[in-house]
Amino acid sequence: MVSLNYLCPVCNGFDTVERACPSCHQYTEMQNQGRVVDFMGDYIPYLDYEGTNLIDGMSNSKRNHICLHLYHCHNCGNEFTVPIDELLF
Repeated sequence: MVSLNYLCPVCNGFDTVERACPSCHQYTEMQNQGRVVDFMGDYIPYLDYEGTNLIDGMSNSKRNHICLHLYHCHNCGNEFTVPIDELLF
């Protein structure tokens, strides 16, 4: 049986997010703070990637292959989450 591997393009440095800030509407490259789950505890970044998608606060992110990231706007200081579609490798 072949194992399918999904990877987050942002976590792995393949892509960046450029979009308008939902607060100030400034269009710029936002500062990636990392995965939302990485802020849930000291040892979360060391746990299994697939398992932590179960507790990211977004229903079905594991099944739909979505990695939820926290972003910071340099212009207004707003922080917001962005769902990133994982890619099949």
